[in-house]
Amino acid sequence: MTTAEARTYATAKLDPELEKYATHKALSDISATLFYHQQQKTVMRGTVKRDPEVIKIDLDAAPPSATVEDCADSSRYDEVDAETGEVIKKKTSGDRRHVMKAEAFQNKAGDWRFFTHTIERDETC
Repeated sequence: MTTAEARTYATAKLDPELEKYATHKALSDISATLFYHQQQKTVMRGTVKRDPEVIKIDLDAAPPSATVEDCADSSRYDEVDAETGEVIKKKTSGDRRHVMKAEAFQNKAGDWRFFTHTIERDETC
């Protein structure tokens, strides 16, 4: 999901693969961020280093569910002007390593979908 999300922000267009991995609030939040970039005429460049870990899984639930926690390091990921490529100066300073928490479920076809995907800006890692 995060690869399709990155492609979405890099192009300011919804990546067609995103809906294979994200649904509900996760997809809505990514779409809202995409809308922001479209309105600002910006895109994202660089990479986010990740270290995801499944911290809880319940295969007996209906539907099966999982919780993923990740350390997202965005220190090499910048918002840039889509036309000029100029890096947009950040409005805030501070740590760019934050905890990301996500909830997923397994659908009837056996595919996993993230329904929440939240960056905890107050939690660094």
